[in-house]
Amino acid sequence: MTSTAAMPEGHRLPSITKTLTQDKIDRFESLSRALRSGQEAPPPSNIHPDAAQARRLGLPGPIASGQMSFAYLHELLARQFGDDFLWGGHLAVTFVKPVAAGDTVIAQGLVRECRAEGRRIHYTLEVWLENQRGERTSLGEAQVTVPSPLRE
Repeated sequence: MTSTAAMPEGHRLPSITKTLTQDKIDRFESLSRALRSGQEAPPPSNIHPDAAQARRLGLPGPIASGQMSFAYLHELLARQFGDDFLWGGHLAVTFVKPVAAGDTVIAQGLVRECRAEGRRIHYTLEVWLENQRGERTSLGEAQVTVPSPLRE
């Protein structure tokens, strides 16, 4: 975790770059299913692992789930704020463009508001994923309090 005591408004978080492959998308989907059901299950026919299904719905091929994009933004915040984000941080995300195998996305964040209250600092951040073409694929807002009141 990076020190958060001196992050003024306008501060950019260190970015994280991820390149997606179909194998990573498939493994993410498999793990998600296993966590939900308690057991591994064969992949369903949907737009994430199934190219034919994706094309039937007008996509050029399989796309990553929104939860995969959410996970990358979550990782950005967890790396920056550690337990303070994990214990009480909030992240809301809107998915605006599909992300496919072969895409590289960069998770980025910007401090929009920094407000001190006693010994705590309350941050409001703008976060987003941007693909290799410079297009934002996910947009979000995060709230983090340092130190988190839930850690005490």
